[in-house]
Amino acid sequence: MGLRQFNQEELTVDGTVGGKSLTASKYAASGGWGSATKAIVQVLSASIRFRLDGTAPTSSTGFAESVGSSFELNGEAEILGFKAIRTSGSDAKIIVAYYRRM
Repeated sequence: MGLRQFNQEELTVDGTVGGKSLTASKYAASGGWGSATKAIVQVLSASIRFRLDGTAPTSSTGFAESVGSSFELNGEAEILGFKAIRTSGSDAKIIVAYYRRM
């Protein structure tokens, strides 16, 4: 059994204290299949900082990603723990593709 993309979403990442999480209804189990076990995130506009442990990032702490970069979230813990914040005055856009075992 391999991984198969089953959902995706585009999110606006702003400067809200606490960070932006991924949308649970997009990666949750459905139709008799399990939750997402992998996600690929691409930064479409404006740089972000993110954390994977559920702790809120700030504009100066967390992993830094710039426009055009992509990265993977592996396992449910990283998907659930993802929180992002913009690093400048402009909101960022990200697109996220979700994968699960089929």
